[in-house]
Amino acid sequence: MKLLAYVHLRRIYNATGAGRVVRNIIEQLHLLGRDDIRLLVDRADRQDVIPKVGKPWSDYRYLDFRLDTSWQQAMWIATDRPRAEHWWPEADIVYCTSESYVPTRRAKSIVTLHDASYFEPSALPRNAGFARQKAKWQVLYRKLERNADMFHTVSDFSAQRIAHFYPAMRDRLRVVHNGVTERFFQPPNAAGEAGLARLGVNDKPFILLSGGLSYRKNAEVALAAWPRLRSMHPDLTLVVPGHCEPGYIEQARAIGASIILAGYVDDDTLCSLYHAARLVWFPSLYEGFGIPVIEAMICGTAVVASAASSIPEVAGDAALLVDPVRAEQHVEALDELLTNDSTRTELVTRGLARGQRFTWAAAAATLRGHLTELA
Repeated sequence: MKLLAYVHLRRIYNATGAGRVVRNIIEQLHLLGRDDIRLLVDRADRQDVIPKVGKPWSDYRYLDFRLDTSWQQAMWIATDRPRAEHWWPEADIVYCTSESYVPTRRAKSIVTLHDASYFEPSALPRNAGFARQKAKWQVLYRKLERNADMFHTVSDFSAQRIAHFYPAMRDRLRVVHNGVTERFFQPPNAAGEAGLARLGVNDKPFILLSGGLSYRKNAEVALAAWPRLRSMHPDLTLVVPGHCEPGYIEQARAIGASIILAGYVDDDTLCSLYHAARLVWFPSLYEGFGIPVIEAMICGTAVVASAASSIPEVAGDAALLVDPVRAEQHVEALDELLTNDSTRTELVTRGLARGQRFTWAAAAATLRGHLTELA
């Protein structure tokens, strides 16, 4: 199979969320070793990003365009030119690794759609930025609805919601669950432990709130629940890796030193955080998949999460799930696991078993099976 994969390279450096999906899927497709794979990329991004990420990305075969990614995407949507065969006439399949459009003449096309958040009534805050982005996504999804041959999404929940808003896509949707990066199947290392020391939590009991503070990650409920929980467990610290929106940063700082905003952390440090945490808390309102839930499980840490969107599908019976908007339920669930060793141990055991299902190697193999439907 000759596979031309369109990759937004800026997403693979210091990758989180959708960027983590792109990076792992491409690496695993290469490791399968069955196909001729070339990457279609922004030339300036290739020159900037590839030296930073190094191998195996420095060994891949690239075809590039000169326009900035955003301008190239706008041209493709507006004019359907140039087509993918301009770069590689022999390509069998064009794979857009995230929500984007590359026109084709002969080759079949498959596009990854992570979720339908911009079309949902309450998944994201309503502001000027949301309105602009929703308008862009509506144009893109209508284009894809007319032209793409297949869609890859990351959960049954996402497939159902995408099909709800775009019914014509339903028969072309294929679900391939995300995986856990290999680093999290391994024990903590010295670099990760040094990361804990830099954050000042190597000798403190803490809860890990993975995913940052934002509207979508349910920051309002998290920041309302935390002071109540800390009054019950005054020795605890809340560690928050990931992006935090400015308004929530101010609220967190107003609560005080019991909240540590860690920002971006590398996988070594994140692995150590998962292992060292008393619990992992994932109160998110809306997820296409929810990778932190499985990362925590495979690191042997019990999880409290919202019973919302895809999270029950991913967590199964291996996490304590609560109403996302009721802060008191989050407090009660966290307190239960902090004080009840048997319940916590049972969830850890279930989580370790469940996490084994979610590997990137399995995801890539399943995705390739769908690709062969098109070839």
